[in-house]
Amino acid sequence: MRLEVRTFGGLAERAGLATLVVELPEGADVALLRRTVAAQHPELAPLMPRVAVSVDLELADDATVLTADQELALLPPVAGGSTDRDDTDTTRATITGLVHGPLDVDRTIAQLGDPQAGAIALFLGTVRDHAEDLDGVVRLEYSAYEEMAARELSVIADELRATHPEVRGVALLHALGSLEVGAHTILIAVSSPHRADAFAACRDALEAVKERVPVFKREVTADGAHRWVGLPDDRDSA
Repeated sequence: MRLEVRTFGGLAERAGLATLVVELPEGADVALLRRTVAAQHPELAPLMPRVAVSVDLELADDATVLTADQELALLPPVAGGSTDRDDTDTTRATITGLVHGPLDVDRTIAQLGDPQAGAIALFLGTVRDHAEDLDGVVRLEYSAYEEMAARELSVIADELRATHPEVRGVALLHALGSLEVGAHTILIAVSSPHRADAFAACRDALEAVKERVPVFKREVTADGAHRWVGLPDDRDSA
């Protein structure tokens, strides 16, 4: 069967392709897909242990059996997060989505206001001029598997409400595109009656977004060099 496999971030850059075409036998699983891609694209082989595979917008394990009608993607390590999604109701605001352009912090916070909420906990990611082992960063470039990322943000918001029923409002927004030093990259905000609950829910939401949402980050330095976060610099390393 003929499968089309989407690639993103550093994988797409190294393969020189946004979509890989792979021929596999009927009944093939994700593990065989990994091996086949590594064999057909040696430039990707050292990266495959770090790559996640999604099937129909959900992460899949190596035993997942594939069919020709599925949407498949190879996902490099995530960054952490227009196709903006803004789901609100009159009692409990839920704001999730990807933002092409500046994050509107004031407007988002205003939407989380609630007569029963005595606290709003906020995490606001900001581009800094260095990484732990890299000086001279001038901007970050964020890209995403947008359909899956938007869906995962919505799922995380639903899960957060289930695990933190005291939460009144939730905002999970991630910026995309080229962001200069000082620009905001991600906004996580939670309103609740009490501050302890707001802080706990905000932390849980942030960790889930960083671990699960397929947003990819490239660091660019003043001399024009760049690297994809989560992928090794040495392309020949095994």
